[in-house]
Amino acid sequence: MPSPQGPAEPGNDAVAGAREQRKQTTRRGLEDAALRLFARDGFDATTVEAITEEAGVSPRTFFRYFASKEQVLSPERELRQALLREAVLAAADRGLPDLDVAVEALASIAAIFEPEREAMKLRRRAAASSVTLRGRLQDVLHSWQLALTAALAERRESQDTDLQAEIAGAVAITLWQDAVQRWATDTEDALDLAAHLRAARSALGCRPRLG
Repeated sequence: MPSPQGPAEPGNDAVAGAREQRKQTTRRGLEDAALRLFARDGFDATTVEAITEEAGVSPRTFFRYFASKEQVLSPERELRQALLREAVLAAADRGLPDLDVAVEALASIAAIFEPEREAMKLRRRAAASSVTLRGRLQDVLHSWQLALTAALAERRESQDTDLQAEIAGAVAITLWQDAVQRWATDTEDALDLAAHLRAARSALGCRPRLG
């Protein structure tokens, strides 16, 4: 006799998948609404109530997804930084310079950001409206730099970060910023984000062995 749960599993999977899709749609709708208002009205002047009205949901719904409006600026940061760490640790060539490991790790997760191109443009416009927001975005970038530096040190089985990892992490994030800027403003869609990042690395020239 087949298990009573057997025939139900596909249906359960479909329901769970539909539920997750609705959650992602709601989350993306809130992000888009917030960024539109940040860019139009300024970050400081935009309230959670204004965001939820723009998105057509309740403030309670907003707080199911975000602890504050600042958190809209760095969606799924913990998950993405965990993927970055895995990419650094997966680098097969143990002698590869830290900087090249860092750049390739960032390039490997760049595809995650591809659907967020318009959102990144709005973030840049919104940042121009608020000193608070610019500071917050710098904090976000710094957290990525710290995550990258820690992963580079861990790759060498070091308990603490070191100067080599710190320099490589800082340079890689600077290259990432340049790549994002060029990618977000590239009207011809000539290169994807990973390609822009690798082009920035190539433009740096020398490839010092930091590892």
